Amino acid sequence: MNGFLTRLLGLLLLGITLSGCGFHMRGGDSIPSVREITLIGDERDDLYRSVAMRLQRVGVSIVPAKEGVPELKLGLMQTKIQVASVDSRAQNVEYIMLFNTEYTVTEAGHPTQRFTAAFNRSFLNKSSEALASSREQEQLRDEMREQTAELILIQLSRVKF
Repeated sequence: MNGFLTRLLGLLLLGITLSGCGFHMRGGDSIPSVREITLIGDERDDLYRSVAMRLQRVGVSIVPAKEGVPELKLGLMQTKIQVASVDSRAQNVEYIMLFNTEYTVTEAGHPTQRFTAAFNRSFLNKSSEALASSREQEQLRDEMREQTAELILIQLSRVKF
């Protein structure tokens, strides 16, 4: 019984220490403080759909534009591929995929807040496996899109309305 109380007290002390120093579990603090938001962007875009799905999952209603409801405007995604390294035969060996998008949060009576999400990933050039390489690039784009959607929710949870 004494060992149980010691462990319980130790866990309680650890929990208080971690919460007191500002530690938060990843994704645990990404619930926006608003209950309604107007989402502006291309409804056919995967990023738009991912953000809309995540907003609805955390209980935020997406409504048409009206007075007193903040607006989240998603910009266009930009993807760019650059050569990162070459081999001794001057063949491209490694690439870096750069992903960038901007979005704004606007509410009447407050200044517009602009945010940027930028990620990069590297991948290898496998000329003998062209199909696998194109699938890898598409998978990287999907991962960066999901990361962007998560980042938008995290930053939206920190915006003061």
